[in-house]
Amino acid sequence: MKSFLPAIIWGIFIFIMSSFPGDDIPKSFILKIPFLDKFIHFFLYFLLVILILFGSLRKSKNTITIRKFLFVFFISLLYGILMEGLQYFVFIMRSADLVDVVANAAGSFIGLLTFYYIMRKNGIM
Repeated sequence: MKSFLPAIIWGIFIFIMSSFPGDDIPKSFILKIPFLDKFIHFFLYFLLVILILFGSLRKSKNTITIRKFLFVFFISLLYGILMEGLQYFVFIMRSADLVDVVANAAGSFIGLLTFYYIMRKNGIM
């Protein structure tokens, strides 16, 4: 469990940020960048996957199988869908967006590829 603590904390952060009403998020000049929210979704899930994989790597003594990669991708994808579902059905003043799910999935996938590339380059995998 300790190996996955950073990923758990990051997942809680994603949950908290997903539950804030859109009006409570400070508006600044940087938020006027087109599609910035999609980049934020991408980054949140990119980092989530990296943190889960590092936890898995620590727990399994430097071995990660393709099956674990697929499992982590599936879990992060489900988590992203769950967060969008909660925004649609539960959280007040939030709305779900299919493009957010795509951004989450893309961040997760690129996170997997990045992790795999770094581990291969360093001879760990």
